Formats: sequence, structure tokens, C-alpha cells
Amino acid sequence: MTHQHGHDREQKLLAYLRGELTGEEAKRLGEELAADEAYAERLERLLLGEEGEQQPRELDALDEGGHSQLSEAKQRAIVRRGKWKNRLLSSVYAFAIPFVIGVVFLGVNGWVGSSMHDDLHRVAKDMVNFTQPGVSVGSSGAQVGLLYGSIEMELRERVGADVKNAGRFESTNVLWNVNAKPQWTNGVREQKLFFRYPLQSGQKPDADELAHWRTPAWTTLEKLPEGTVAQLAVSFADFLTYEQYYERISRYISSANQDTVWLAVDTGVEARHEDQKDGYLLLGPGEAWGFAEHELNYGAAPIQVNGEGSRRMAAFLGEMAYLVEQKSLARDMGQYLVSRSDPQIEERYRYLQEKGVRLYGAVLTGPTKELLKLKDEKSITAAFVGQIDWWNWDRPAASGTQHVW
Repeated sequence: MTHQHGHDREQKLLAYLRGELTGEEAKRLGEELAADEAYAERLERLLLGEEGEQQPRELDALDEGGHSQLSEAKQRAIVRRGKWKNRLLSSVYAFAIPFVIGVVFLGVNGWVGSSMHDDLHRVAKDMVNFTQPGVSVGSSGAQVGLLYGSIEMELRERVGADVKNAGRFESTNVLWNVNAKPQWTNGVREQKLFFRYPLQSGQKPDADELAHWRTPAWTTLEKLPEGTVAQLAVSFADFLTYEQYYERISRYISSANQDTVWLAVDTGVEARHEDQKDGYLLLGPGEAWGFAEHELNYGAAPIQVNGEGSRRMAAFLGEMAYLVEQKSLARDMGQYLVSRSDPQIEERYRYLQEKGVRLYGAVLTGPTKELLKLKDEKSITAAFVGQIDWWNWDRPAASGTQHVW
């Protein structure tokens, strides 16, 4: 059968050279030659007379006018064209397949990278917001893909009405393995913001203990001159709702003379801290958990300056629920921000759902002498002064250009 097939193919070549094929048959033969390089080489050998004397004489067939139906040069050109066409197609396929695969990979890389960027950026912003009192995320730059990506975000903190650079937060990922850490200005987090966690809510410390945690802050604020602004972290003897907190603060300072930039929240994990003793616990950045209300997403509708506490707490719980969904990513992001390697997102979220959002401290900023008025609030069990700057509380109503000639 194979021998017969080969004989038929041989006869087809001879018929082609004698001009006995119809147009359709010649077309099919051309396709076979283009697809089979060995077959095309057989035709070329026949044209060159390399198969012995008998076969070349058989190829000297003339048409009815006595002329050769196909010139040898034309026949050889046909063979070469088929031969090179076959090789060209092979080269195109060899190039096209990797090219198509590369295009598809780039598309998938861009799509996955874009999706990962959104999650990486949001988780990083939340983890900084929730674990670093007074610090928020500013501008950012990113290059995120399927195999490798990086995000760099500015860290900043509010002192008075100005926002100051506190460093940057860097994260890199290889696939879904993330390595993230803060790079603080001067290599260290320069802060003095601590909170006294009320292990027994409502229990007021004795006078000596109260003086120990409060007096240094009030003395510092008293000695600072008029015309300065400062940060102040305060803690309360009991747990408060959002409305209760602002009611206490408003007894001494109006909303126009202070801004609350961070709220410390009871998440249940604090009460199990190994350093608790004598009915109190002092927590710093990475140990205290809370949120900057200005950094939450409240949707399209505006929110009141100091009102709508339930809406603010719902926004906070919504971000906590999101971190639970992204717990692996939150753990990778949080291990360099939280004193323990695991930020325990799920435990905190379950506790908040059961107990509600209860506040026990805050970071405020404003004119120094306005903050000093909180000295008279007896429920404040601890106070710590953070950064200090010259007066920047008022903003000019108009600005202009100054030329130097």
C-alpha cells in the first residue's frame, strides 16, 4: 500500500512536468510540495536530471507544438518557491507561538498585577492606620505584576495643621509572597505616644499613679510658649463610645481648636498582653490598636465633622472585615508593624462584633495651650506629648507670589 502510494506520487510529479495535470490538480500538488519538503526535493532532483538517464529523457516530453511545456528554470523556481515557503512557514510558526504566549502572559500579568495592587495597597494602608497612632499613608508608587511587584508609600503624621513626613512603607511580592516593612526617617520611629489600657474599666488610679502618668505631659505643655502646636496622646479610665469621647473633649476644647487624628480601640487582645501588671497596661505603637477616622472610606455622602459616630464605627468594622478576608496578606504586612508576628485580625474582629467599638484613648493635635486645658479632665489617666512645632494652626485666606529681584 505504501509502495503504491509512493508510485502514485511519483507519477503525479511526472504528469505535472509533462503538463498533463488540470489546474485544480496542479494546485493540490503545489500545496503538497509546500507541506512536504522531501517531496519538493524529489521534484528538484528530477528537474536536475539526478535520477539517471531514463527519467530525464522521460521529462523531455513536448507539447503539441513541439515545445517544452515548462522551462527548466521555471520548474526549478517553482520548486524553490515551495521549498522556501515551507521553511518560511516553519519559521513563522516558531516565532508566532512564543509571541502569542508572551502576549497572553503579559495580559494575564497586567490583570493579576492590577488586582494584586489594589489589595496590597488597601491592606498596607489599613495596617499602618490601625497600628501606628498618629501615622497615615500618603502618596504611593507601584510596579506590581504576577511574578514580581513593589509598592512604596509615604508615611506621614499630623502636627498642628501641617503634615510631616515620617518615612515610607515598602512592600515587595513574588507571586503572593509579600515582604513589607516601614522605613522610618532617621531609621527609627521617633514617637512618645503611649496609652494606658484600662484593664478594669472605671477603676481610677490613686493620686500618686495618676500624677506619674499625667504630670510630665502637663508640665511640658505649660513650659512651651504660646504660638506652638503639639501632639497629645490621652487615655481614659473607662471605655467610651464615639459620642461620649467627643462630649468629654468638648468640655474643654472646641472643635475649631483641636483635631482628633487617631482613636485607640479595645479589641480584646490587649487584656491578654504579657506585660499587664497592677491593674494597668501601657501600650505603644504596634501594641495599641485603633484607627484614624479621616482615613476611613465613608462612601460618596459627606460626613459630619464630629458626628455620625455609628457611621464611622461601621466604616471601621467594614475595613476590619476586609482584613479578615485578606488575613494572609494582612499577616505578612502586619508582622513588621505589630509587636507580635500575628496581628490576630480574626480574634479582634470577633471581639468587636460582640462588644462593639469601645474607645479608651486618642491622639489629638492643636495649639499647645488649648491641649493643656485637658489637664482638668479627671478621667484622663495618662497623657504623653508627641511632636511639637511652631504655630501653623491658622491658614491664610489668600496667597500670592513673592518675587526676588
